[in-house]
Amino acid sequence: MAEVETTTFNTKNNQTYTIRTALPEDAEKLLTYNQTIIKEARFLLTTPEEFLINTEQQKASLEKLLSDPNNLALIAECNNHIIGFLDYHNGHKARVQHQGSFGMSVLPAYRAQGIGRALVHTLLDWGQNHPLIEKINLEVLAGNAPAIRLYSNLGFIEEARQRKAIKFDQQNYDDLIAMAYFLQP
Repeated sequence: MAEVETTTFNTKNNQTYTIRTALPEDAEKLLTYNQTIIKEARFLLTTPEEFLINTEQQKASLEKLLSDPNNLALIAECNNHIIGFLDYHNGHKARVQHQGSFGMSVLPAYRAQGIGRALVHTLLDWGQNHPLIEKINLEVLAGNAPAIRLYSNLGFIEEARQRKAIKFDQQNYDDLIAMAYFLQP
């Protein structure tokens, strides 16, 4: 995993937070963060019942990410608490090494404060300077209008829509939208 320089930002309501590379020693805090995020689960694929990772597995996952210079994991941190997370995984085969995809989440209390935007900007800046990466992909539920608006405002374009790709229960579905950002050479 590549590393980024730790950068300090202010939320829209003037709270200071940093964005930095996630490290193996963040495993316990990241696990707690993920457990909190998963409980909300409305716009996530993983349900609380499916999230069965422990601290050692979380640490191993971060170590694996760190060992690959084409991957990136970012933490947004405020007062020593993780408030946002983004992980990017690049394609590993020769024909798809020019692209990869990311997932991102922000704690509900910190949404609409510019944290997601700062995380994605950090990813795009890193990608712009990466020798392999030309395209950054994501998938987002159609019902997640704030996220779609953010990604569109940052220059991501919709490439595909999978109808009824997500099934919440016997009667409720959502479409899955694929979006992409093309980095400038």
